[in-house]
Amino acid sequence: MGELRLSYPACVIAGKMRLTTDDIGILREHVFVQGLTSSQDAVILLAINSSCSEKCPEWHHYFIDTMTDFIVRTCYPQGAMDEWNADWLIAMISTRGVVNSRIELDLLFHIIDLSTHIPDSLSIFALEQIRVAMTEEVGIWAGLRGRQHGLQKADILLITRVMSAIARSRGSHLTARERRMLDQIGILTGLPGDHVAAA
Repeated sequence: MGELRLSYPACVIAGKMRLTTDDIGILREHVFVQGLTSSQDAVILLAINSSCSEKCPEWHHYFIDTMTDFIVRTCYPQGAMDEWNADWLIAMISTRGVVNSRIELDLLFHIIDLSTHIPDSLSIFALEQIRVAMTEEVGIWAGLRGRQHGLQKADILLITRVMSAIARSRGSHLTARERRMLDQIGILTGLPGDHVAAA
């Protein structure tokens, strides 16, 4: 995104220190009049989000809803995530596979919550955020969950959201990769038959 050229007034907003409700209004009325209509629009919104260190409370809702509306409802397949869209999202919100921003982590799980189908690449990526937070203490989730060892209630709540998306996508079927990731986190440890099924 370093080579991205922003047109007016997006370039002015991106150069600000703090995003306000007025900036949201400008984006709605002059930049994204019809919402996000292309991946280029989404990259622009991501760039604005990343460039401004301070944001009004309303920004969180605007950013997540606008991005989700484009990624889940506008992009094909509408209502669902395929491998291509999942890979694009992962590349946009992570650095070396780790999400370091709260708003981008919230975006990830909001998309997971609303999609009628997700590929296992996205479920594994989401579960990986929990694993690296627990074992390596890296990523935004490590800071949000605290430096406690073992699975916490907050971890379980995120895992439940991923499992609900998997159930919508494939019923009770977990892919081998999903089983391995859950085993690494500790969810499958001690459950009869799960280690055999994951092999």
